[in-house]
Amino acid sequence: MEREEVKKRIAEKFGAKVKIAERSPRRVYVYAENEIWVDLARFLFNDLDARFDTGLAVDSRDGVEVMFFFPFDREHYFVTIKTFAAKPNPTLNSISPVIPGAKWIEREMFEMYEVKFRNHPDLRPLLRADNRPADYYAAKREVKDEHETVRQRDDGDARADDVAGRPPKGKNP
Repeated sequence: MEREEVKKRIAEKFGAKVKIAERSPRRVYVYAENEIWVDLARFLFNDLDARFDTGLAVDSRDGVEVMFFFPFDREHYFVTIKTFAAKPNPTLNSISPVIPGAKWIEREMFEMYEVKFRNHPDLRPLLRADNRPADYYAAKREVKDEHETVRQRDDGDARADDVAGRPPKGKNP
């Protein structure tokens, strides 16, 4: 579906609750209010036949901006939907009940930025190391100064040996 038609249909369906912008010929941005976030994703995925690709989050002092990317492969452009989850407890509705593939990126956003997704089927850390504190969110700007890092700055060689299964230098296994 062509970009102009997609923009027109989104504007007709959601009206003032969205703001549509273009920054390049291959990208359409749709800034959505939180309460229509899931409905917009459902509309793009089910009605307009966009494919869900991935998402990302950007931390700021006031909250976390959450974006999901929906490519239209034949036409070679993306629609990016964006919303904002305010701090101190950034919370959004999950799109994973509509798009099951979104549950992984939502889990990663939860683990990295503490964005809680309501109605998520399995909101638990995805990559967290066993020795990381439960309240440590690696990409969250407020947390970085409050916790000691688990790794040493110059431990690259030792970590590489450990990951490869080699014994530490000078020690016989």
